[in-house]
Amino acid sequence: MTEWSRVKWSQAQQVLTVLGEAGDPGDDVGAPPQAYFDALVRAGRLHQAVQFLAQALPRHEAVAWAARSVNRLQAVRGGNSPGAQENADALKAALLWVQDPSEPRRRKAFAAAELCRDTTGERLAAMAAFFSGGSIAPPDCQPVTAPRDAAGRFAAGAILVAAGGGPSAIEALHVCLADGAELAARGLGGPAA
Repeated sequence: MTEWSRVKWSQAQQVLTVLGEAGDPGDDVGAPPQAYFDALVRAGRLHQAVQFLAQALPRHEAVAWAARSVNRLQAVRGGNSPGAQENADALKAALLWVQDPSEPRRRKAFAAAELCRDTTGERLAAMAAFFSGGSIAPPDCQPVTAPRDAAGRFAAGAILVAAGGGPSAIEALHVCLADGAELAARGLGGPAA
């Protein structure tokens, strides 16, 4: 098991506080985030594990995890659904922001997300990019800071929506969680600690 070098929290309770949660009875909230996450996965609490990891990761990595997971799951899902082009554009905007987390790309991610017809993983990944930092107000207005948990909540939502439901969702979430744990350990292209 590789240490989570990209996660700066020392206790799971710190992450749970950002989420506004206390953990379930019997949870070791004083444990390091990695140990708490591993316990969630072992217990089959996959939705909670996604939400926990999305908050534990730095925002850039959380958005990267969401966008890459949605991209992978979308490729497996395939098909042409209504709004497919808008969804593809939103995902592309999120992935481009991950490559270059600049203000213009962050704003483009928001514009692309706004064009999506439904709440899709693609739209939520683009919203995660937009809420990752900077002002969420229009450029010509006084700056408004996003809530601290917003990017992580959108990132988790993107993964959970893209995974869908049923037995195939469990397998999809396990793959996504493994990818997220890898990002927690290595970051975006960095060597393991």
